[in-house]
Amino acid sequence: MSTSLPVDLIISWIVFVGFVNTHQRHAMHFRGASQGYLLALQVSVLVGSLVGLGLLGYYFMQVAWYWPIVLFVVSSLVGGLLFGVLDGKIGQLGMSMLAFFGWPASAVWAFLIINGLHP
Repeated sequence: MSTSLPVDLIISWIVFVGFVNTHQRHAMHFRGASQGYLLALQVSVLVGSLVGLGLLGYYFMQVAWYWPIVLFVVSSLVGGLLFGVLDGKIGQLGMSMLAFFGWPASAVWAFLIINGLHP
């Protein structure tokens, strides 16, 4: 059982959480006319949350039980704050468009890192 939390996993998870959180914030404060776009945001949040839970469960099976908790707490705080600032700088719509590609790409990156850990 591995007892480490690789830095590249922390970075990929911060990016993942940040992008899913961007969609969550945008869906909560949506003021656009396109109900289709709102639905896409909501589906993205749901699917992203399920993927995140699956990845945390997979990571849990690969390492000591507490590392997924540490990863979740650290990435939630850092990712939420960092991407909240980026939302303000880049704009919510721009960040939201990036997030449609960003969270799946970072989820694959995180999966590859977790998959490379040797239990």
